[in-house]
Amino acid sequence: MFRWQNKEGLSALVKELVEIPSISQQPAEIAMAEHLYYTLGSLDYFKGKPDHLQLQPMPDGRKLLTAFVQNGSHEDTIILLSHFDVVNVEDFGDWKHLAFRPSELTEQFYQADTLPDGLKEEIEEEDWLFGRGTMDMKAGVALHMSMVEQAAHGKFPGNILMVSVPDEEVNSAGMLAAVPVLEQLKKQYSITYKACLNGEPAFTRYPGDQNHYLYTGTVGKILPGFLCYGRETHVGEPFGGLNGNLMASEITRMLELNMDFCETMDDEAIPPPTNLVQKDLKDHYSVQIPHVAVTMFNLLMMERSLGDINTQLLTLAKKAAKQIESFIYERSLQYSKLVPFDVKETSISVFTFQELYQRAVELHGQEEITRRENYILSNHPHLDDRDVTTMLVNDLASLCKQYAPMMVLFYAPPFYPAVCSKDDALIQQTSREVIQFAKEKHQVTLRKQNYFAGLSDLSYIGLPYEKNELKPLLENMPIFGERYKLPIDEMAAMTMPVMNLGPLGRDAHKWTERLHVNSFVQTQDLISYTISKLLTNE
Repeated sequence: MFRWQNKEGLSALVKELVEIPSISQQPAEIAMAEHLYYTLGSLDYFKGKPDHLQLQPMPDGRKLLTAFVQNGSHEDTIILLSHFDVVNVEDFGDWKHLAFRPSELTEQFYQADTLPDGLKEEIEEEDWLFGRGTMDMKAGVALHMSMVEQAAHGKFPGNILMVSVPDEEVNSAGMLAAVPVLEQLKKQYSITYKACLNGEPAFTRYPGDQNHYLYTGTVGKILPGFLCYGRETHVGEPFGGLNGNLMASEITRMLELNMDFCETMDDEAIPPPTNLVQKDLKDHYSVQIPHVAVTMFNLLMMERSLGDINTQLLTLAKKAAKQIESFIYERSLQYSKLVPFDVKETSISVFTFQELYQRAVELHGQEEITRRENYILSNHPHLDDRDVTTMLVNDLASLCKQYAPMMVLFYAPPFYPAVCSKDDALIQQTSREVIQFAKEKHQVTLRKQNYFAGLSDLSYIGLPYEKNELKPLLENMPIFGERYKLPIDEMAAMTMPVMNLGPLGRDAHKWTERLHVNSFVQTQDLISYTISKLLTNE
């Protein structure tokens, strides 16, 4: 008996999954994994082969799920990839208590008089389901569960391996833990991974975008940061120092939405950099200026090398330093007309983290630097990775005060490699056939995109870089190899074609997040067709 092969069954499953508040890095993430395990375990296939359904433990106590359905002696296997964590619900405001109650929240939306412009008209014309995770990505998880159900009844000419992980919305710790698991399962069952199909929803590319997309890759992301280490002084003598906030603000002004960092391909363009963190490092109020500040940026990429981006960031920082020097000099001249004093020029140094590290070792010795690193890492196990990274860079800078004022370029986790299979013959053929199938059977126009722009765990399916190409990033990432690890060898060994096809929704990570229910079953048919073609095409 099929449970998840029609609109009613799928919708009920999505609501059931949304009702579990699996916010990243909160206890319900474990509850979500266990719920998936017991729900899939009710299928007759797994009652007969219970070892094919597993909760895989992660080092931090969380769990990821693998569900393997083998069809006879077939070796070819399609990985179905999803994540079951969601972002928090603070943005829901007065409706926060309904964020994980999709039926009630949807009813409230349809009855509400005060909604964002255009939303009232849109939901009156179509059937939508509201709630945190409806779009991103409990619907994708539900669709993959329905594929497992189809596979359990012998639907596909090959094998299906569903992998659903936590933590995608933060550090992708779930996917990083899944990479060695996938290698282990490959050996255990003597199978071949032919392709990986992700189930992230179709994201709008611009306001008002109505298209449904099929993706053949996913964008990469780095998180560059600049520690701005000025000179301390009393607020009564501001020209005796240099404010770290001024330095960070100039970096932010120059890098925020900077189109020089935008990559384009065909008709696609990745969004420009935008600031994610900017703050000074004073931990209390005083009349000493905040002479140390940090600023970090979300920077997306497609095909540009990490070395080129690193050089471009350094060039921007050096330009920012020159502009700050000129600004301080001009303001000093103006003030000297009111209070006579000798105006001196300011010189700001620009380093990479690796360069600063070498200077610290030269000044204090490797043993002392290692001791200080270990102390910080061992005494702040629960601190956010970005904060620990900042703490390590600041500690080195404080040991090298003679080089101040200075700007230090570093990188913090997470790192998402850019992965794309646009030139892969299997993906090219399958994409063409799926697009034609969607048009002819469902009158749906699927638009192919080279890169999924919303970031996804597909980034860890393979490694599109040689190891030496990673050096500009990893050598300047203070916690790499300690708190943040990448299974580089396993990723390289697991390289395979990738695609992404998921449900249609709107407003991921917003309080108006919603799933287009009318197209849900159509998407299910498209995914089923895609799997069959991936398994049969060469």
